[in-house]
Amino acid sequence: MKLVLAKWAADRIRSGGAPDAVAQEGMVYLKQRLEGHGGIILLDQRGRFGIAHNTPRMAWAYKSTEGEKAGVKV
Repeated sequence: MKLVLAKWAADRIRSGGAPDAVAQEGMVYLKQRLEGHGGIILLDQRGRFGIAHNTPRMAWAYKSTEGEKAGVKV
């Protein structure tokens, strides 16, 4: 509860931020404020999404109408 990252990100998306940019900014914010590691997945009303993480070995995946993608950050 020190950072409330999900609320921080939701507020930025509500004000028009692109989910991919907000997700990346969120990881910078987490690292700067708390020296924290983690990840976030964001989705807006238009179906745009953003995925970002700064922790080792975090698995991620998504599926959209254009295809699917998955990986593990090493």
